[in-house]
Amino acid sequence: MKIVIEKDGDGYLAKVAGHQNLFAFAYSERQAIMELKNVVEMMMDFHLEQVNNERIIRNKLNSAVEKYAVQV
Repeated sequence: MKIVIEKDGDGYLAKVAGHQNLFAFAYSERQAIMELKNVVEMMMDFHLEQVNNERIIRNKLNSAVEKYAVQV
């Protein structure tokens, strides 16, 4: 993973190379890195929430399968 910091107008753009949605702007390099860290944490929270929602769906489907399963 490569972190890239570029001068951008009056500030700096920090981004993770190869990940188009992981970027942040600030007026200093240090602030840009801190903002990028926040962006990464927000993305991680989003993905964890998605995984939890998918687990709930999977569990409901498992219950439905058991309900309609043929007893042998």
